[in-house]
Amino acid sequence: MRLLPVALVALFLFACTPAKAPPIAGDYKLARVSEHVYVLHGPNEQPNKRNQGFMNNPGIVLTKKGVVVIDPGSSVQVGELVLKKIAEVTKNPVVAVFNTHIHGDHWLGNQAIKAAFPKAVIYAHPKMKAKTATDGESWLTLLNNLTEGAVVGTRPLAPDTHIEHGETLALNGTHFRIYHSGKAHTDGDIMVEVVEEKVMFLGDNALVDRIGRMDDGDFKGNVAALEMALATKAAHFVPGHGPSNGRAVAEGYRDYLKALHAEVKKYYDQGVSDFDMKPKVAEALARFRAWKDFEDQLGKHISLAYLQVEADAF
Repeated sequence: MRLLPVALVALFLFACTPAKAPPIAGDYKLARVSEHVYVLHGPNEQPNKRNQGFMNNPGIVLTKKGVVVIDPGSSVQVGELVLKKIAEVTKNPVVAVFNTHIHGDHWLGNQAIKAAFPKAVIYAHPKMKAKTATDGESWLTLLNNLTEGAVVGTRPLAPDTHIEHGETLALNGTHFRIYHSGKAHTDGDIMVEVVEEKVMFLGDNALVDRIGRMDDGDFKGNVAALEMALATKAAHFVPGHGPSNGRAVAEGYRDYLKALHAEVKKYYDQGVSDFDMKPKVAEALARFRAWKDFEDQLGKHISLAYLQVEADAF
């Protein structure tokens, strides 16, 4: 009899737990970037009900005896989609995962990978790893709000271990070289070079035909990261969002960030406020006007760059 209230509470909690959201809909195709590297390009847009929160570019690298996943996506649903796509090209298990940074649309898919392959090791920069405990739930709340519950059932699953700039992991004969130049898109970004394939995964240090958030970033630092990537022997570049391509992926976003910072500094030195300089900066950056979110994000980028220029002046 004493156990009855406990059982009733458990039953009530179970009944109130929302069901897992449906799988990702849509006919997404793997793009082959090199002989052993594939990318599942998500819609190049903000998370919404239609895309169910899937909007990043999960990477799949085939080694001799296992698969390495880079950024398995924003939810358990996206992670399960990645697993389905892996099964289309190999029967080998996932042996490792890299999380490029703390933004949840890139790493909350960890849950699905670990559920299917518990021995897979998840790697990230130590600063990213340290933030997962505090940032994971807030990212889930944001994504559920933006997608009307499309990521329900997802739990934040932190990386297993950290990895630093300059380290190279040899996984079944394939080498993964890690780059971290300091604060860029965030303070814990890593870029991952698949050495033998000449492929560089940039994370959100680069987007294509779209302006991304820089709330956690540094404009000059992001430029430095992209120049570091361009100094390697990589020939294929995978952005965090948008289509993969050659060096133009890194060069295009570097040029945008560099031009914006230079324009803001020019008008800051003239004593112009961030609000008043916006039309002038927009005119100078007209070649990027067709990029998605240009109108929505430019004002915020100017304000953030203004604060960074101001900090550098002291």
